Amino acid sequence: MQFQVPQFIESEDKVIGPLTMRQFVYVGVGAGICAILFFTLATWLWIIFSAIIMGGVVAFAFIKIDGRPFVNVVMSAFNFYWKPQIYLWHSEHVQMKKEDSPTIGESIQNIAEGLSLHKSWENVQTGAKISNVELTEHYQIFHKQTGERRAAKRVDYR
Repeated sequence: MQFQVPQFIESEDKVIGPLTMRQFVYVGVGAGICAILFFTLATWLWIIFSAIIMGGVVAFAFIKIDGRPFVNVVMSAFNFYWKPQIYLWHSEHVQMKKEDSPTIGESIQNIAEGLSLHKSWENVQTGAKISNVELTEHYQIFHKQTGERRAAKRVDYR
């Protein structure tokens, strides 16, 4: 038995011509406001306000930043500036001395025996280096399915 699997689930359906329902509502509301202003304001004032309103409507309806609609970006900015910020302070971890750090063979042996699992976890949390281990870090660019580009930190243990 074969089933069809939807492939474009993240794209909105085109409802009215080339516009999605969301885009059509934005353009319709903007055009309605401009029509009301046409009958209430002087012509030169109506042109100024209509240009500003329709510019905002076009931005909300058609612009995407990093694959996110402009409405989401504006709401995120509004929440960032108006909601209280939380600042966390983390105390500095005490680094182990080099002569105290076990070798890789000793670490694996201790973990296998179950004697120093807590100490090994503490070494991981504090960033204590185990001898014979080389750490290389670099950033790698990758593309999401939406087409946006992101950078991720890649850590190689050698």
